Amino acid sequence: MTTRADVTRLSTAQRRLVTLAQNELTGYFATFDLTRPEAVRDALLEIVPLLVREYGALASIAAAEWYEQIRPGSGFNARLAPPVAAEVVQGSTRALAGVLFTDDPAAVLGGLAGAVQRHITYSGRTTIALNSMRDPLRPRFGRVPSGARTCAWCAMLASRGFTYATRVTAGEIDHFHDDCDCQIVSLFDADAAHIEGYDPRQLFDRYAQALAAADSGDPKVIAAYMRRMFPDEFTDGVHEHDI
Repeated sequence: MTTRADVTRLSTAQRRLVTLAQNELTGYFATFDLTRPEAVRDALLEIVPLLVREYGALASIAAAEWYEQIRPGSGFNARLAPPVAAEVVQGSTRALAGVLFTDDPAAVLGGLAGAVQRHITYSGRTTIALNSMRDPLRPRFGRVPSGARTCAWCAMLASRGFTYATRVTAGEIDHFHDDCDCQIVSLFDADAAHIEGYDPRQLFDRYAQALAAADSGDPKVIAAYMRRMFPDEFTDGVHEHDI
């Protein structure tokens, strides 16, 4: 059975690669002349996709190795998911590069670091989801938060628990924000419903209460209600005195 230690090992490996990529990006950025925003933007449009491709490939390898290690039995060779398309990375880079033309051009680095994290971890998450789909053992997989607490949005999406992998559920891997610590985790034990630190039933209870109170099917509205109804349970909880 997949354990919390397994999830921690996966999360640590992915986070280590992201940190290496972000440090490399910071090193490049330190050499830029921010008084020439057009030149910096053009350099970033080349550098960021290369970093995502390099470290995204390593994230896929780490995820594939992790999958083979937790999978019972032998004879299954995990495949690597393709990296995020360069055009996609360039698109997010170009959108963020607008900050270069403001009074605080250095602020673009924070946004780029978040985008790099999201694109790199996408490769690892997709690798696990795709192998769950093609594995003859037919494991379920779920979105599992890594930290002690997570944000309301991630809690809402994680509340569905472990489901069988299909192309539809695999498509939900796109629903991650920058700096999200959630992992896609495979579960081979048919009788298991949760792992230590992740109880989808409790998360679903919070979601159901917020859904009823919101009287809306809009996920953003529901997440907003979760933040206000259970502020101490989420990293982005909102207390009455904060409003």
